[in-house]
Amino acid sequence: MNILQQIAAIRRESIKREGYTLGAAVPPEREVPLQIFGQSPFVICEIKRRSPSKGKISEITDPVKQAGLYYDKGIRNISVLTEEDHFGGSLDDLMKVKRAYPGAAVLRKDFLLEKEDVLVSYRAGADAVLLIAALLDQKKIADLYAYAESLGLAVLVEVHNREEIDKVRPFKPEITGINCRNLKTFRIDQILPLELKGHIDWETRLVYESGISSFNEAIIPFESGFAGILVGESVVRDPDLIDDLIQASERKGERNFWNRLYGRKREGHPLVKICGITNRDDGEAAVEMGADVLGFVLAESPRRADPAFIRTLKDLDVMKVAVVVTDEGEPGREVMDLLEKGYLDGVQFHGNEYPGALRAFSYPCYKALRLKDSADVLEIHRYPGPRVLVDAWSEKEYGGTGKRLDGDILKEAGFIRPLWMAGGLAPDNVGEIVRTYRPELIDASSRLEAEKGRKDHGKMREFFREIENGCVQ
Repeated sequence: MNILQQIAAIRRESIKREGYTLGAAVPPEREVPLQIFGQSPFVICEIKRRSPSKGKISEITDPVKQAGLYYDKGIRNISVLTEEDHFGGSLDDLMKVKRAYPGAAVLRKDFLLEKEDVLVSYRAGADAVLLIAALLDQKKIADLYAYAESLGLAVLVEVHNREEIDKVRPFKPEITGINCRNLKTFRIDQILPLELKGHIDWETRLVYESGISSFNEAIIPFESGFAGILVGESVVRDPDLIDDLIQASERKGERNFWNRLYGRKREGHPLVKICGITNRDDGEAAVEMGADVLGFVLAESPRRADPAFIRTLKDLDVMKVAVVVTDEGEPGREVMDLLEKGYLDGVQFHGNEYPGALRAFSYPCYKALRLKDSADVLEIHRYPGPRVLVDAWSEKEYGGTGKRLDGDILKEAGFIRPLWMAGGLAPDNVGEIVRTYRPELIDASSRLEAEKGRKDHGKMREFFREIENGCVQ
């Protein structure tokens, strides 16, 4: 059994022994008023002691005190995990929080299976319940959804893949959560909700669940069309993060870098970034051949791009990224100005930046890591954001070295996050690399040049042709 099935099986045994209240003294009738779930700011903060993936998160001896930390910062949507065996929660936690904060809308987050679970949630004071599509068949989830609505409860219906979206489509849930976490493996993929939301074709309020630990990560869903976010471990560890989450919730739209980038993704094909662009001819040629991203070096380099030149490319239909080399994560005024005015879409940090700098950065960004050996691969875990670009190590240069990464390093990196790779990519090897490692993004620069800072269009054309050949099964 996978983790989700194990949790459900243990829960069924607990219900057999203790009933649907699981030993809690739930009142026979609801004693607190219903509140509207999804109040603004639609930031759901969770009371969560531990999890199968992270182990112990916090003692939380007093759930009311924890809820108070959220409430005092303006949070009105509180999720309480009530599963005991794997998450350390209880219905007692939920009842205490709701009685102390009747003005909050409280979500019961648990692995609910039957109508009796929904009724107990209502009696205990929940204003909303979670229904997990992966756990229930189509008829069961539709029945539980309708029953919860008949009681006046809001329902957060959680999906993880296209099959589950198809399962819930017939009753068109008003609030749909897309979880970054695979409940079978508990691996996080922050891009998954962005890819799946395009398959939801009914009017609903989308909630992005899991994977958020910083301001920079929180802007991803809000700038990609999501109405709300659910955050657990991060706010339990650091309630001060709530200030950043609320600020991020004000950045609405569909223009986020990640949302637009993955809107370009073709199934079975890598995204392609052509870096070291210094002139319009090269930029136009790369776009015509199929580039998804153009990279502009804004650091000391023979491939450094003139900011004035970058401003002339706003008409090109392609994502544009600054490549910077810093120690403190501050890219400089010229880069910030290009970002603020929309000439650039994001930043690739390619220097000695520490993880905290990326967490606080106010625009989309990602880290490029130069890896010496397999031990360095573990550094990927330290950096926030959906993706990390891996590149070859050089003592003399921060990029554009033409060096290839070892195959074992590429495989190990791909186990941690979907593979973004740079280093030594050229027409003579890219087809085999695509076939062997299935990278999600490839980043090429120096080996496509006629001279430093100027591309060889023939090499670029062959490069794109070999990518297509590598994609053939």
